[in-house]
Amino acid sequence: MSINVLPGGLPLLGHAMDLLRRPLSFVEQLRDTGGVVRFNLGPRPSYLISTPDLVKEVLISKSHCFDKGGPLFKQSKPLLGNGLVGCDREQARRSRPLMNPAFHHSRMARYTEVMSQVSREIADGWTDGSTVDFDDQMNIATMDALTRCLFAGVSDTETAAEVRTVMQVIVNGVGRRAFIPISFVHKLPLPPKLREDAAMRKLHTVVDGVIASYRQGGVDHGDLMSMMIMAQDDAGNGMTDTQLHDEVRSIMVAGTETSATMMLWMAYALHQHPDIRARMQEELDLVLAGRRIDYEDIPKLEYTSRVVQEALRRYPVAWLLTRYATVDVEIDGVTIPAGSDVMFSPYAEHMDPRNFDDPFAFDPDRWLPSRARAMHRQAFLPFGAGVRKCVGESFAFTEMMIMVATFFGSWTITPVHEDPEPTASTTYRPRHTHFTLRRR
Repeated sequence: MSINVLPGGLPLLGHAMDLLRRPLSFVEQLRDTGGVVRFNLGPRPSYLISTPDLVKEVLISKSHCFDKGGPLFKQSKPLLGNGLVGCDREQARRSRPLMNPAFHHSRMARYTEVMSQVSREIADGWTDGSTVDFDDQMNIATMDALTRCLFAGVSDTETAAEVRTVMQVIVNGVGRRAFIPISFVHKLPLPPKLREDAAMRKLHTVVDGVIASYRQGGVDHGDLMSMMIMAQDDAGNGMTDTQLHDEVRSIMVAGTETSATMMLWMAYALHQHPDIRARMQEELDLVLAGRRIDYEDIPKLEYTSRVVQEALRRYPVAWLLTRYATVDVEIDGVTIPAGSDVMFSPYAEHMDPRNFDDPFAFDPDRWLPSRARAMHRQAFLPFGAGVRKCVGESFAFTEMMIMVATFFGSWTITPVHEDPEPTASTTYRPRHTHFTLRRR
């Protein structure tokens, strides 16, 4: 089969400027070209796959031919470390069984208690009629909840605060490196690099102390760190201190900005669809009756769950994902050479009318079982798919349910700007993040 080659492009730059200037329409253009499309980022050929069946090949049936990679990914690796988010296929094969118990459903009730408490503390600090940077508020909420779920055994609030502070520097650094994929720039001793280096040193010092304390105490604090320390493989081997460091970074990077950004989109979606907001709030009022949400409530919130599912579809924060071919591999009759970068776009898939009826509409009821049953499983990719699917999927979904119930159940959250002005760099997010808060 002949390959689809995207025409145009500039000398040396290829189609890189198209991706930077109009990222969303560019991936839609590639998708509509069909099948496997070759284009150039700089002088280097890249490939975009654009149907659920082809995504399934790359992520599932031929996943052994691909690994984590791509130019944006490589720049972030020094900060991501070798945790599950950033490690290669062989390391993931060894690490995943050690990480799975930390996110087992049997632990979720404890995590839910922490998430609910943190969300309530944030909401209790709001003033009726005030205008806030909702992005800041949600980043504080997600970072605080994740830190407490990681280190419940750390009673020293100063230590927990230090972890939050340094992780914010590291999360910002990952975004900066991905948006400026030029290696030598990130090695220059400029202020951002110096801040990142200082944050990494501080994180190692703090986490070293936490690990030593946990290992010495031998107590299960009901948190993620306890589970990671206790986990053993079939040979009876646990994680080294270096592995624990890497997984802490991996969890914090993967679990903060994405969840916080989803809450921004949720605020816009509910403002734009007051009928959906009213129906969801009616369910929250009925089930919760004004009390704080707990783990047992989540299965009862069926409509709220569909609202969250639809937000994940309509606003895929991780809008472009990459792999690289480790061997020559045939996809849709096209041979992709070893070493090539391969991309797929959850945004392009989620907004494809061949995958979802009226894809730009915000319709929670498309997730009713009778309708969702007909969807292709690889058309919906908020957490990836296959062996590298996000290990914290249930944790992230539960956190969103908790925050939606807490924040939107008691408050009407109205954007200052009607138009969110979507942007897409490292994440798909609204440009405008200030909202006015009104108590219901």
